Amino acid sequence: MFEIEIDVDSLKVDSVDPVFVAGEVRVAWNGQVFPHAAWTDAPLSVIGSLGTAIEQIRAGRAEADMYFFEGPYFVKLSATGGPGDEAMVRVTGLRDHWSEENGEDFAEIVADGVVPLGEIEEAHRRTMGRLIAWCEESGHPGLLPLLRRMSRL
Repeated sequence: MFEIEIDVDSLKVDSVDPVFVAGEVRVAWNGQVFPHAAWTDAPLSVIGSLGTAIEQIRAGRAEADMYFFEGPYFVKLSATGGPGDEAMVRVTGLRDHWSEENGEDFAEIVADGVVPLGEIEEAHRRTMGRLIAWCEESGHPGLLPLLRRMSRL
């Protein structure tokens, strides 16, 4: 099961032009929470990045990345299976590191598992619905056009 966890009560609009909303956001799949249970980031950017990654996988790319913007974390979606199989993706939560020893970046796997792409798409749709409802209820109508464009999946 894949979930996008956003604490709408934690969301704070810092600006509408350019858009910046801060708050708690994380993803969970197969019993793993990533980056961690109380991660604070730019939820709209994180969800937008996931939407782009889903579109790229659906368009036939073998891999696509979802980014967190306030730390060294990202999620790699990797297509698995062959034609005729249910669309499955390997979801890998990674933490970038810098090696002082050899002066190179490397990524540490923090969470990993395989889930149906449809679950990721459905989680994205549910989350966009929650964000649109939050926007309407919290009095931030300036964000609605952006949120509606993001909910294209």
